[in-house]
Amino acid sequence: MANDTFHSFAHGSPLTNGQDTASVFHGPRVESMPYQFTQQRQLALAEEFIRNNTCNSVGISDIADAVGINVRALQRLFRKHRGVTPIQMLLNRRISAAHEMIAHGHATSVRDLAAKLHFSNPGRFSKLYRRTYSAVPSERIRAHQHEGRTS
Repeated sequence: MANDTFHSFAHGSPLTNGQDTASVFHGPRVESMPYQFTQQRQLALAEEFIRNNTCNSVGISDIADAVGINVRALQRLFRKHRGVTPIQMLLNRRISAAHEMIAHGHATSVRDLAAKLHFSNPGRFSKLYRRTYSAVPSERIRAHQHEGRTS
């Protein structure tokens, strides 16, 4: 019976009317859905890992390991869906965190702030911050410290 049902479905049942079964369905192919879902899930896991580890010493291999894919697949995934690399997203999160730390008075110097956010080069950190916020982080830190003294 099961073989007859399969045979009639695959070869000319009333549903398929003799057509190839793939041409009967007009939505996305079932085989492609799990892959797309998997990509979205992997991307969400990677972004969550980056958010949760902004102030920790992590690299691209740590992100890939957390998601369960290799580094190259992770890079392709981010390029395709976000237009940036995973490391660019991590750096953006770190620069944003630095901005918040300065705004809340949790930064005493560029060197300390860069170290807290795992930038090995304070000059590179300053350059990224300046590119993002059009201001030098040391000036923002000094201005915030001056505000704190006058309040």
